[in-house]
Amino acid sequence: MLVLAVLCTAGAPAVRRSVGGTVPPDHPRVALTPFENLAGREEQSQIFTKVFFAQLVASGAFEMVDPAMVEAAMDSLGIRSANSMTPADQRALADTLHARYLLMGSVLESGSIQSGEGAVPAVGATLRLVETASGRVLWAGVHFRSGEDRETLFRWGRVTSTERLVSELAADMLGDFREVGARQARGHRTGRQP
Repeated sequence: MLVLAVLCTAGAPAVRRSVGGTVPPDHPRVALTPFENLAGREEQSQIFTKVFFAQLVASGAFEMVDPAMVEAAMDSLGIRSANSMTPADQRALADTLHARYLLMGSVLESGSIQSGEGAVPAVGATLRLVETASGRVLWAGVHFRSGEDRETLFRWGRVTSTERLVSELAADMLGDFREVGARQARGHRTGRQP
């Protein structure tokens, strides 16, 4: 009985929160702004931005603007930080990039935690989808993951690479985003609101 209980026990569940319910259905052009780093390690924002961009492209949900174009447009408009943008800045950036929406994220945590078997990576991020014409946030998510979230017996499932954990975090967050879109599509087919 004890062995069965241990085999079925996974690590603590990851924290996942997503809100909103309006997902653009028409494969729109979207710009992902560089992640803001609220975790203290500047290089981590670059890792999060690159990993999330790759996951977004792989998802096929959007036509993504090249990150170099986003950074060049921000520089030309004098925008130093995505989180400090006013609604007018957001519209100007979107107009410059010919994108209707911006995805803006923040790194909340990027480091390691001590567990019984040594240190494991821990990451957390927020992401929000903004419709620039109205300034409305259509979807927002906040997720945290640690390297032992899916660990089982004999350390199976343990993640020791920060980059891999960020990739799993991005996949989880974008999975929630796709679920919102799927619920919305089902609601439209049945005539109900999601």
